Amino acid sequence: MELLVVIAIIGVLIGLLLPAVQSAREAARRMQCANKLKQMTLAVHVYADSHKSLPAGLGDSIGALNAGVSSGRWSGIIALLPGIEQTALYDRVMSENVYMTSWTAHTLTAAEGGKDSPRAAQPDVFICPSNGVSKPETATGYTCYRFNAGDNPGSIDAQIRGPFGYRNWHPLSAVHDGLSNTLCFSEKAVDEFNGTSQDVKTQAATYAVAADGGFSGGYLSDRTICVGSAVGGKYQYGVGGMTNGFGYFYGWNWFGGHWYHIGFTTTLPPNSPSCYNRASNYNVMFSATSFHPGGVNAALLDGSSKFVSETIDSGTSIAFPTPSAPSGESPFGVWGAMGTRNGGESETLP
Repeated sequence: MELLVVIAIIGVLIGLLLPAVQSAREAARRMQCANKLKQMTLAVHVYADSHKSLPAGLGDSIGALNAGVSSGRWSGIIALLPGIEQTALYDRVMSENVYMTSWTAHTLTAAEGGKDSPRAAQPDVFICPSNGVSKPETATGYTCYRFNAGDNPGSIDAQIRGPFGYRNWHPLSAVHDGLSNTLCFSEKAVDEFNGTSQDVKTQAATYAVAADGGFSGGYLSDRTICVGSAVGGKYQYGVGGMTNGFGYFYGWNWFGGHWYHIGFTTTLPPNSPSCYNRASNYNVMFSATSFHPGGVNAALLDGSSKFVSETIDSGTSIAFPTPSAPSGESPFGVWGAMGTRNGGESETLP
């Protein structure tokens, strides 16, 4: 009888300890993520010191520096490689002149030598330990960390309110809102390389034009459509012209210069749904997401990092007033304001 009591007590103690152990492990993983974000932000400053500008976020990160390299569709992450102790990988990219012919190419070609291609590299600094996924040899490398594209879903340079432009290199002086008030990087959860996920954190809803129940014109102008695309943390099929974004393998291409691989917007708060507008290939509303409970890690341009709650103030407006020519303060609360480089806001992260 006494043995049964002892076993029962041990079982209760284990039941009490396991959540604490799991919580401690997640806290450690979250801290590792924050440190990696700081490392990437430091690389941005290393780049800025050398080139007197921030890197272009997407589209042509190297072309202005090396006219002999075919970099028209490379991501800004490539320019940061020397600053994150990946000089050898950077040199391989430059010498082999690996050219991506597609914005969405997340599988390697036979000519690239499979796993030996620079695009297959998987630097540890891009991986959040709370989001470990397995990488096939024929897949490109993935990244859990992304550039701040601002609060406006448009992705042509004049419409991008974040500090990293589309084939445009902004000087640090262009960050009028201040480095402590402007996001540099945050997280985007990545799923296994199989294209079958319906998880809001890792996928995106793909909407047709307004006539099919999607967004108006060429812009993701109504946040409620995107939020309404998910039910219970999952995307649904056949709702209001929406289809699941299967096949894009979002995040599985740190090399690729498109926002759905290497960017996030502050249009919706952390861990919200993400949407992609089929009416305009450049139009995305990609929310910061993670597998950390309750929010995401984010790094500011001043090099500091914070854990941002998914309940952060994101405003009440459903639309950006003029998505084709955005200006002024963000209509999307504190989170939206942290995405702009020159919105004129003074908000700081809580």
